Amino acid sequence: MGCGSSTPTSTTPKTKSSNQNDVIVTSDVTEQDFASSTTKSKKASSQTNGTAQPIKPKSNAKSSSSSRSRKDDIIVENVEEIAGDNVKPKPSRKKKAQIMSDPDMFKNIDSHVARTPASVCSSIPTLTEYLIKPARTPLERARAIYKWVTTNIAYDVDGYMGRSEKKSCDSGNVLQSRTSVCSGYSNLFESLCRCAHVPVKVINGYAKGFSHKNKDEIDLSTLQTNHAWNAIFVEGEWRLVDCTWDAGSIDGKSFHWRKKDYYFLMDPEYFISKHLPYMNNDLTTSQTWQLLDKPVDPKTYFKSVKLEEGSVNFGVFPRSHKDTIIHMKGEVCIEIQKFTSGEIEDTILAFKNEEGTKEYKDCVATERSGNDIIKFHVRPPQPGNYMLNLFIYATGEKKEWSQLFNYEIKCDKVMDNLVPFPDYRQIYGPKPEYKELGFGEGVKDQSFYTTNSGEVEIVLPTFRQMSVLCTLEDANSNKIQNAVFQQSTENSIFLSARLPQKGYYKLIIFAEKENKHVVGITYMIHCSNVVGKFMAFPVQYGGKATEYRVILHEPKVKEIPANSTVVFRFSSPVLKSVQAGSKVFKKTNNKDDWEISFDTPEAGSQFNLFGSDEESGTRSALFGYITK
Repeated sequence: MGCGSSTPTSTTPKTKSSNQNDVIVTSDVTEQDFASSTTKSKKASSQTNGTAQPIKPKSNAKSSSSSRSRKDDIIVENVEEIAGDNVKPKPSRKKKAQIMSDPDMFKNIDSHVARTPASVCSSIPTLTEYLIKPARTPLERARAIYKWVTTNIAYDVDGYMGRSEKKSCDSGNVLQSRTSVCSGYSNLFESLCRCAHVPVKVINGYAKGFSHKNKDEIDLSTLQTNHAWNAIFVEGEWRLVDCTWDAGSIDGKSFHWRKKDYYFLMDPEYFISKHLPYMNNDLTTSQTWQLLDKPVDPKTYFKSVKLEEGSVNFGVFPRSHKDTIIHMKGEVCIEIQKFTSGEIEDTILAFKNEEGTKEYKDCVATERSGNDIIKFHVRPPQPGNYMLNLFIYATGEKKEWSQLFNYEIKCDKVMDNLVPFPDYRQIYGPKPEYKELGFGEGVKDQSFYTTNSGEVEIVLPTFRQMSVLCTLEDANSNKIQNAVFQQSTENSIFLSARLPQKGYYKLIIFAEKENKHVVGITYMIHCSNVVGKFMAFPVQYGGKATEYRVILHEPKVKEIPANSTVVFRFSSPVLKSVQAGSKVFKKTNNKDDWEISFDTPEAGSQFNLFGSDEESGTRSALFGYITK
């Protein structure tokens, strides 16, 4: 969201005490409040590195630039002398996660801010005095102020959109109207921080907000700033904050509250994704306020992908394409990578036309590649411009999709004989809980399979002997019956799949969990050619074939010839008797291999093969056939 003024100005109204017109007096500021300052004062009334240094009062002491508190316990300095202008910006060394290591560290501060009475909101001094009462450090004071601003000042949508006259950006007026654009937010935050003895700066620059349009190139001579935010000096270094964007967002029609602290002390390497300081046409000085060891140049900034909240929160960033505009022909594979612990549980993507009015679900496919890399395959249906939006949620989070980043796809040429993907926008490959379901590490080795014969073999390593349920669907979500055949050993499941025609297929593998079957793995199979007629596999019954570790060698087709002698070959270390029709065969040696002959009935008959680990008694159905 941009602000309504390209060159916002900071107006800090002078605050008054009972004795003087240029100082702030509060009984809640103590020496401990300034304990985090790393500077030392050369003399009692001077400022060092922009941090106010309170002084113990002397008997009958007088000063033209300071005043006693109401409890007469300290003297605070002239507010103009603690603005922080003399503290040079340097790259931040602490991470936000280090500073805010305890999620409840501001619980009391936030609760206090939430109870702010209307009676103290009439002026900046009275509001400041109330807000910082429970705060003992500059960081806590800044937090209290930030929380109040982001939960009480709404964005002036009508003024920004030109539907009415803009509200004033003067901090005093913003406090009264409770509405402004970004300059008003940053000015008010600055005034409150100065009043609370927190070194603060207003940073002007360009932000990738509501009005931002992606461009391949940018003419710096025409660059106009469109946003304002702040920097505060806490914990011994400058940190960046953006009250406007944490307060809420606009959609062109109305303002929507966020009331978050996402941009409070955000690490500079993430902040630069959307914020480019550019003050007084001085690029060199402006770059120092990026607070980075290697500042980003404007051309790189405008071309780079804009990192959204999901990217920062889950540590997922572009790996292959770091520019937001992608020029392509035929197909493009976009890779992202997770740099924090834990696997990506799932992603979802939306591939739409430039206007966002039509989605092309069968033109995208996503695969898991190892532990921390996800690949997105994109094949536009025709030349033109498209939007690709990526979303994520991670293990342990609620089913709430967070945005990662967006791309603009500019396609000059499409693939010849384009074949649609299955309608599946989530990740191909195993689910993160695959180990809990009994699958071994090897199931992650491959997510896409190809065949030029119409048949493919897939081996699933397992931690125990187990069986799965499988569903094979074509690109139109039509289920292919008897197209997958599974056989199990103590530590593997062998899947054979037959494809009826060329195209893409989705193989869904269900595993048992707590007496129900859940999706464990989803693979994509590309069939580029089919050799011969599609022949369905025999029917597999229950789990006895798995329990008996039966491996069927032939016949591995559902339809067998009628009125013929058919040889059945299979192996099992457990079977002791087998029944075909009414004929019973018993094990006569110590070998696992079986070979029996049986005369099949007339055409159209259903024929089953039974087996047992006992020589007599009831036998369970293993495989089913139909005579033809």
